[in-house]
Amino acid sequence: MQSRRHRTWCAGNPDCEDPKYVCEDLVSDYETADELLKKYPARFRTLRYEDLSLNPYEMAQEVLQFYGLPVDAMVEEFLDSHTKVNIGGVSSTYRDSKSAPFHWKQDLKPNEIKRIQNQCTEAMKLWGYRKIDNFTDYARTFDPITLPPPFT
Repeated sequence: MQSRRHRTWCAGNPDCEDPKYVCEDLVSDYETADELLKKYPARFRTLRYEDLSLNPYEMAQEVLQFYGLPVDAMVEEFLDSHTKVNIGGVSSTYRDSKSAPFHWKQDLKPNEIKRIQNQCTEAMKLWGYRKIDNFTDYARTFDPITLPPPFT
């Protein structure tokens, strides 16, 4: 929800501003992923954005190996140059990947987070995200990710 605020094309669009629609889409995506994994277990996999952002080298290697592709020096060079610093605007591919998924903790107010959590309970549970119970110092201490991710 937070990242969509930076997109001019998103303004006024319910899919960008109303957590109900975003989370309905996430539930639908989960159900579709479950079907595709049953149908094509060797050809389809899921990946949470946070898992890729926190472990870009490991996850890139896993994805490439899953599809039978080599991990070569160019992949590592790309990750070296694109995952460690923020360069450019909101659409740039250069960003500190370890902090990118968690900007919402600084940018959203507690009442906004509560509203999102209330409307996204099912999606959060399916995709393996924790809810914030204690809003004291959450921006510094809260980890929203549960392990393992779904479908592993």
